Amino acid sequence: TTTPPATIEPLPYADELRGAVFDPPRPIADFSFPSTTGANFTLSEHKGEIILIYFGYRSCPDFCPTTFAELKRVYDALDEPADRLKVVFVTVDPERDDLESLGLYTHAFQEDFIAVREDGTALQELMDEFGVVAEKRERSDSAMGYLIDHTASVFLIGPDGNLEVQYLYGTDYRDLVHDLRLMLDTI
Repeated sequence: TTTPPATIEPLPYADELRGAVFDPPRPIADFSFPSTTGANFTLSEHKGEIILIYFGYRSCPDFCPTTFAELKRVYDALDEPADRLKVVFVTVDPERDDLESLGLYTHAFQEDFIAVREDGTALQELMDEFGVVAEKRERSDSAMGYLIDHTASVFLIGPDGNLEVQYLYGTDYRDLVHDLRLMLDTI
């Protein structure tokens, strides 16, 4: 765990961003979860990059596939983003989602997308830090057995490792492209 700086400066371009800005940005504790890359995804190893994080699950019937289709549009609209931008999918359904199936899911949208899987306390602590809620809802009328109601926002962690922007479900992909271009120009 890294110690956040005593004072976090406001974002110089906060007024130009189209998402919901955390002003000042919120420190995020370091985490390291098993990922579809074959190694752990560790937040502190990605300083200097922008990370888009989305909490969801592979068998989600609506919000997750729609959001990932939009994130693919964002990614495709940017020039060579892979070295400075990571898209990370955190499963809220570790009971059903293993790393292999998560890799197939995320790579169906974009091969550079990363999925991470953790369970128990570590997952809950990360969700709490982002203000994410996920509740299992039993469904006897569904072959899946249950669905998970979950926060459907995309969160942007800036190059300093702080939570800077939240994009609510339904945000136009062009707004993310606008914000990412603005931010990528600063790193």
